[in-house]
Amino acid sequence: MHPSQDIKGTKGSELAGRKIVLCITGSVAAIRCPELARELMRHGADVRAVMTQSAVSLIAPRLMHWATGNPVVAELTGELEHVELASWADLVLVAPATANTMSKVACAIDDTPLTSVVSVALGLGKPVAMVPAMHASMYSHNLLQDNLARLRSAGVQILEPRLEEGKAKLPGVREIVDFVLGLLSPKDMIDLRLLVTAGSTVEHIDPIKFITNRSSGKMGVAIARAAANRGADVTLVYGVGTEAPPAGVEVIRVRTTSEMREAVERELARHYDVIISTAAAQDFMVEHPAEQKLRHSEPIELRLIPAPRILDDIRRLAPDSFIIGFKAECRATDEQLLEAAMKKLEENELDMVVANDVFRPGAGFEEDTNEVIIATPSGHKKMSSSKLEIANDILDAVVAKLRGRGR
Repeated sequence: MHPSQDIKGTKGSELAGRKIVLCITGSVAAIRCPELARELMRHGADVRAVMTQSAVSLIAPRLMHWATGNPVVAELTGELEHVELASWADLVLVAPATANTMSKVACAIDDTPLTSVVSVALGLGKPVAMVPAMHASMYSHNLLQDNLARLRSAGVQILEPRLEEGKAKLPGVREIVDFVLGLLSPKDMIDLRLLVTAGSTVEHIDPIKFITNRSSGKMGVAIARAAANRGADVTLVYGVGTEAPPAGVEVIRVRTTSEMREAVERELARHYDVIISTAAAQDFMVEHPAEQKLRHSEPIELRLIPAPRILDDIRRLAPDSFIIGFKAECRATDEQLLEAAMKKLEENELDMVVANDVFRPGAGFEEDTNEVIIATPSGHKKMSSSKLEIANDILDAVVAKLRGRGR
């Protein structure tokens, strides 16, 4: 195995066993392709690159060989690389896709290794996706839009570019990877509606100062992202966090614990099949926040009172929903984590509790990984992995349970 492939699966196994042909055109955004290829690999994918001559003039094939650990196709020979690659692939991803290449594919013109790979893939019924990148004036051109419509009618999936600074820019690597995960994930949650809470909340001391915690929202966003990838209709009630919400998810932004609780209660007027409360809401709030900015010239005494609990009464409001709570502890043993999880499970009449110790390395706030104990009334298990992989494991259990209910 090529040494560059050592990174496979380091962020999750969602794409394990999946084979992706990354087709690179002559857009300056091609400089993002090594990073994109390696991020796909970190989620388990095997990636092979095919490049146009215009792309080769921007980045060297040997760079993509290093990035993927696989030989790069930049010309067709008697080996029939276009047929072999398209037959091998689970997905042909054109990123970046120029106006020139997209228009050629729409008109069935095969005059580069890349267009030939796409043509064979479409003929074989393989999934093909494109991520445009060009000047905004080119992207808005009526004839190009007509060609995009032809591509969509042929089954090509298009990830829209970011329109800014007069450019139709390539989306971020994270967004493209989410797009791929959405295309290749099992669609086993279609017709299920999920309500997810994420992030921290704040409680004001005065109009400027507040108390909060270090929750980044990563775990809740990972669950929302994984559920959306699997076809679920997801609403995310999101407090304060650093993680960007995933595309295709309805987001309700809140700040205080009371706002989060009220948003959840409003949403529960609609039916949700699954409710997942990952938010690190504040346990306490200031009894009497100051109306004016407090000065540091003299000591201030604050009285903290219990803040509203997000999960209080949730079973009464959603008697038929599958409800999952999260429990964060500090410097706890596995036995103490399990005890805390089981107590929360019983007190709030939940179907599952996920407990973790935020002081363990790689398991706390702002981390991409986590170490958790997943507890249900029938048993428990320990899991240490990426937050996205833990999210999918939780959703696997949800799907299995709901199928058992005959849904």
